[in-house]
Amino acid sequence: MANSLFMGIDGGGSNCRGRLRDEDGTLLGEAISGPVNARNGILAAQQQVAKVARETLKDAGFGAEVLSQTHVGIGLAELHISADKEAFRNWEHPFASLRVASDAHIACLGGHGNDQDGGILILGTGSCGYGLIKGQPVNVGGWGFELSDMASSAQVGVQALRFAMAALDGIYEVSPMTDHIMAMFGDSQEEMVLWASTATPPDFAGYGHVVANFAEREDPVAMKLMADCGSQASSMLRALAWRGVNRIALMGNFAEAVEPWLEVETTTLLVPRLHDARDGAILLAGGPLPPLEPGHEQDMGHKERYGHG
Repeated sequence: MANSLFMGIDGGGSNCRGRLRDEDGTLLGEAISGPVNARNGILAAQQQVAKVARETLKDAGFGAEVLSQTHVGIGLAELHISADKEAFRNWEHPFASLRVASDAHIACLGGHGNDQDGGILILGTGSCGYGLIKGQPVNVGGWGFELSDMASSAQVGVQALRFAMAALDGIYEVSPMTDHIMAMFGDSQEEMVLWASTATPPDFAGYGHVVANFAEREDPVAMKLMADCGSQASSMLRALAWRGVNRIALMGNFAEAVEPWLEVETTTLLVPRLHDARDGAILLAGGPLPPLEPGHEQDMGHKERYGHG
């Protein structure tokens, strides 16, 4: 091939997704692989990125030899530490060019386009608020599972497990949700502790989605946990607004569950996103995107609206 290709890769805590477009912005291929997280090791992150790049090319009908003609933009979860960024940029990669940013940055580029001010609130396995004002970044949260990630499915999952364990002891109230969660561990707190000792954020995130499902059935404990989650997400929206980011798109695979629990006054900050994070990574790589179809913002379904599959 003589023409350049442009690939956007979104490396998140649940999965790593790639998308390939040509010089006209035409979609050529997509792929998905396992989670990638900069804090779990740069070498492992690079290997996962290379894997999803090859699989994306394969989906488009190309071989690995085309990597040298492919300009790649990558957004990685928890790429906040300067040393991690420098290590990734020093990678002897096989691509025509490589640009690296945080997953929040590419999500913001996708959500609002290259030349527009705005922000995003990612609510997925982890969470992060991020905005661009005249090209300058604004960051809120997103410092990882151990100390941050409020309003994320992983943190809601942790709270659900804690509540269920305490409910079995009579410390907190029992509900259908707490009974359901404990039944998954054979009503054994010891089994839950052993499981949690090796569990990852995506493992805990699964229980966050259990909470969201039970909240829809008006389970009192689930509703309390989702109300707390909505309050945390609202605080993140206010923190972005305080920094001057007043147009915010919700993104991530937990956003749809959290949005009904947001405090009403913060919902005036929300706007539909334009594109998803992978297309934001293609913009980062210097590639084009196809024009939006008329009515795109109004016609988006839930999965497209929040930027998750």
